[in-house]
Amino acid sequence: TLEFHERTIRSVAFCPLSSSSTLAAASFDSTVTIWEYDRNSDTWECTTQLEGHENEVKCVTWNATGSLLATCGRDKTVWIWETFLDGSIGGTQDNEFECIAVLTGHEGDVKSVRFAPSHDLWGDGDEILISASYDDTIKIWAEDAGDWYCAFSIQDIHKDTVWSLAVAPGGGRVVSASADGSLAIIKSYTPAERKEQFPDD
Repeated sequence: TLEFHERTIRSVAFCPLSSSSTLAAASFDSTVTIWEYDRNSDTWECTTQLEGHENEVKCVTWNATGSLLATCGRDKTVWIWETFLDGSIGGTQDNEFECIAVLTGHEGDVKSVRFAPSHDLWGDGDEILISASYDDTIKIWAEDAGDWYCAFSIQDIHKDTVWSLAVAPGGGRVVSASADGSLAIIKSYTPAERKEQFPDD
């Protein structure tokens, strides 16, 4: 049993790096903790506590390469942290974290965040970040030359809080789940699919 946080832990996520035994946990105490597994002692240790959110942290997620960590919360913000995990590009044995963006735009709690492939739709990065909120919207955040911005906002799919997001393998579809009792399946076209589907564009 791992005990550290002073309030409810709402979300946990393992880092996808095969060389890493790293876990992130998001808590209502406004912080995110990073846990590392020590194979020699067969124990988990809290090595980092990420601070900055002004209220409950609702979700934490890693990107596909473990180089980025995203968090969101009741303060209506989305934070993106660059990770320097041992085994990743630019990683060190100190496993450092640096906040590279604080994204604002939602008008309510941000309930869920997920990374997905960009498919060259937005920005010049390989990935986008998708967020779901109490304001009934889904926002897509993209990166241009290291700067993150809101590239698109989906406002008319759900009629109540969007609680959860899931991204299909390959990023071809995103599913959102809402308090209005509905699921929405959102198609993301690859460049080849767009050309085939919309040849005149």
